[in-house]
Amino acid sequence: MPLVVGADSDTIARALKILEPYTKGARAWFEDADEAWVKGTLVQRTDDSEIGVGRLVFVRDDSVGSPTAQFIAQTASPPAPPARQLAGTSSSDPTQPSTGGESPQPRTNNAGRRKMSVRAATTSDELKRIVARGSRLTGGRISSMQRVDDNYVIDIAFAELAEPGADSDLLPPLCNPPILDCTPDLTTLSYLHEPAVLYNLKRRYEQRMIYTYSGVVLVAMNPFDPVPLYSAEYMARYARKEPGHEVPHLFAIAENAYKGMVTDQRNQTIIVYGESGSGKTTSAKYIMRYFAQAHHADANDKEMSTVESQILATNPVFESFGNAKTTRNDNSSRFGKFLDIKFEQHRMHQKIVGGRIRTFLLERSRVAYQPPTERNYHIFYQLLAGAPDELRAELRLNGEHASWQAFHYTRQGGEGCGTIAGVNDAEDFAVTDASLGLVGIGDEQRAAIWRTLAGILHLGNVTFSGTESTGSYVDSSAEAEFGMAAGLLGVEEHRLRQWLTKRQIVTRHDHILAKVNKAQALVIRDSIAKFIYSRLFDWILGPINASLLPTSVDEKATRFVGVLDIYGFEHFDQNSFEQFCINYANEKLQQNFNHHVFKLEQEEYRREKLENWTFIGFQDNQPCIDLIEGKPIGILSLLDEESRLEQGSDRTFTEKLYRQFVDAGSTVASAGSKRVAGSTPAAVAAAAASAADVSYFRKPRFSNTAFTIRHYAHDVTYEGDGFLEKNKDTVPDEILELLCS
Repeated sequence: MPLVVGADSDTIARALKILEPYTKGARAWFEDADEAWVKGTLVQRTDDSEIGVGRLVFVRDDSVGSPTAQFIAQTASPPAPPARQLAGTSSSDPTQPSTGGESPQPRTNNAGRRKMSVRAATTSDELKRIVARGSRLTGGRISSMQRVDDNYVIDIAFAELAEPGADSDLLPPLCNPPILDCTPDLTTLSYLHEPAVLYNLKRRYEQRMIYTYSGVVLVAMNPFDPVPLYSAEYMARYARKEPGHEVPHLFAIAENAYKGMVTDQRNQTIIVYGESGSGKTTSAKYIMRYFAQAHHADANDKEMSTVESQILATNPVFESFGNAKTTRNDNSSRFGKFLDIKFEQHRMHQKIVGGRIRTFLLERSRVAYQPPTERNYHIFYQLLAGAPDELRAELRLNGEHASWQAFHYTRQGGEGCGTIAGVNDAEDFAVTDASLGLVGIGDEQRAAIWRTLAGILHLGNVTFSGTESTGSYVDSSAEAEFGMAAGLLGVEEHRLRQWLTKRQIVTRHDHILAKVNKAQALVIRDSIAKFIYSRLFDWILGPINASLLPTSVDEKATRFVGVLDIYGFEHFDQNSFEQFCINYANEKLQQNFNHHVFKLEQEEYRREKLENWTFIGFQDNQPCIDLIEGKPIGILSLLDEESRLEQGSDRTFTEKLYRQFVDAGSTVASAGSKRVAGSTPAAVAAAAASAADVSYFRKPRFSNTAFTIRHYAHDVTYEGDGFLEKNKDTVPDEILELLCS
């Protein structure tokens, strides 16, 4: 009796239906360690309906010296002695017999170098061996893929292929026809999958087309070079629907949001997100400029109103105070911003009458620490480069304190970190100062801002001496800096000195002053600097919002278009609490993307009962989000719990994570191995859910203080050191009282 996999006629029919596109000459994508994805051409396909197994043989298109057409021509097989009848790959009925044959031997050039390698034609006996190999173990799978030289050999069991969703795991993704190369909308591709998306974006980028649609989403590829795409002529093209307006562009997204607000009378929001350095901040600026300028022609008024000018003026302000140079980006946003631009009906068009800005997730730690090659916030370098002589003298930023090299808080990035190629900090200071005035911050308030910034710089130069027994005290070499800092910050020297070097312990009956060591004094100093800067950042927002939204505006009569600009996914050599928070926020945005682009769209397709549509699978990142924010046992919950413990530390926090997620994974695996002996369906389901959560968490092999999370974009390893301190981010009450006095 022949060896049978066990596929019935219906199963075989479903499998052969799935295999229909895989005919001789079809091209598919294969993962490659060096090039991510490479193309291969199908040169041989063999099906055996009797035993329910097939084989596909692909040859890489980039094999030395042989284009695809030659591969196909050279694999025509001469007749061979019949060993067994097999179904071929022609368009004829796959249940009808055709004969196999021998493939040509590898061809060589004059130097003897291999030019191609095609695997010998498959025989019936070999297909039987495939079945036997997969059937040796109970429940063993038969389908597999092997790479032999330039060949990809794929063995398929029809019963496994016919399982729901199995085709994406067992078969290579097919290439789109050449006519769809450089398509402006990814949703028009015949085959929509990762290699198809990447290939199309690459081809468009090579032709200087940096924008591509994916339905309602615009994908932007940062050219890292100026491009002439944002002139008034381009604005008019999209605002007036002139020829060329169908080309993917930022302005098209902005115009769609504007029209949606006007036509549907519904508020709109544009979300700008992506990897760090992908151009989000610049994109958000162009979108805001479009709203402020594009539709003036409709009103016969080409001059911007005061509110429109103020909205644009917020860009240099927030870039100066909230952006910094990082290893990936010279102008990286280190905070999130949501701007809603308010419109009101004015005659026959909508007019901007106000706006409101909300900020969140400012990276406070950057004030006191910058990694190698990075800078502190731009405003510090602008102040040091552009302050006029009179202001320098007032702020004690002259003489030996005239450059960024003079301050601990601006030189930690190393030699040359204080300047950016193509950026003039002195000119940017003048722009920032003028913009602050335009958004409603007067001369006296700006002077107070400069004093505060200079005070922070001088405070960072304060160092400490002392021993464990004597406690810490301000080092004599730093007394001058200490006096400058206290004076500029407007606090009493003796009280600042006291609370930098001592801490207050409150008991039931008394208040006790305890000494702190040098390391603790430095932590207090840095916490003061971070607290002052973050409060300054928040304070600047107040006058700006008051100026952008006059009391005369009736918010109930307005509609708005919101622009969300949040810093992107980050993955550095060293990742800490800041990257953890940033990537968590991006996980939530990715979930929103999945919800609108995949879930909602495909639910609508289902309701409409569309034909010729196949469900598009996508990676649901909900398990990763549950790992981070799950209650009561998520990473954030465990971090808050450890932060409340008096003896809590970064080490005990990471150990708790290992116990919860790594050890739990071992328990789940052990439980799974016992299912053969008998387990209830509920227990099996619970074990599977736990395993899913654990799979997103991993302990690095050579570290006891770090942990790795499998994010939607990349696996990121976080160093646990500093997590508790940054999560608490507290300033002693006595310091708060001092600063408020």
